Amino acid sequence: MTIKTRILKFIHHILLQLLHIERRLEPWFRPLLNRLFREPSARVVQFLINLWRKDEGLSLAEEAIDPDEEQSLNEIIDLMADQMRGHFKPGGYERGGNTKTHGIVRATVTIRNDLPEHCRKGVFATPRSYPAYVRFSGPGPDVPADIEDVGFVSMAMKLMDVPGEELMDEERFTQDFITICTPTFVTPNSRENAKL
Repeated sequence: MTIKTRILKFIHHILLQLLHIERRLEPWFRPLLNRLFREPSARVVQFLINLWRKDEGLSLAEEAIDPDEEQSLNEIIDLMADQMRGHFKPGGYERGGNTKTHGIVRATVTIRNDLPEHCRKGVFATPRSYPAYVRFSGPGPDVPADIEDVGFVSMAMKLMDVPGEELMDEERFTQDFITICTPTFVTPNSRENAKL
């Protein structure tokens, strides 16, 4: 091992230790930092992302299917299968993403009657309540200790008793929503998701 490599490893070790100390102190200063910087910085980043994003003229809850979407989806399936085989022994597979479950709750999702007209699409069109399950989770496929976790979290919500046509027979009368702790999803389309 060269001197340069040893120095870089030492610096890396020190930075990791400082990160662990920062994580222990974070509950006392994070709320103030979030109030001051998180939303303004998220707006700036989102603005910069949108500068390079092509406006496809889509309305709320509208989707455009890319010509190469099926190819991208097949690449994602193949890559996830390879990842699963590389991380887990047969019979011991876990989720490929959002592996670290923080909690699962039974819930009731109420669609309020005071939603703006432009938001009244799909399940949001009619005021009513749906039984639901909500899963809070973190990154994957690894399940790091909290102190090692990068802080990226997601929430998946499955609404039950949802009328209408479904893509899969086993998912009849349900609708899934996925959310993450960032203002936009990690990738803009399936092509970029396959690259990820």
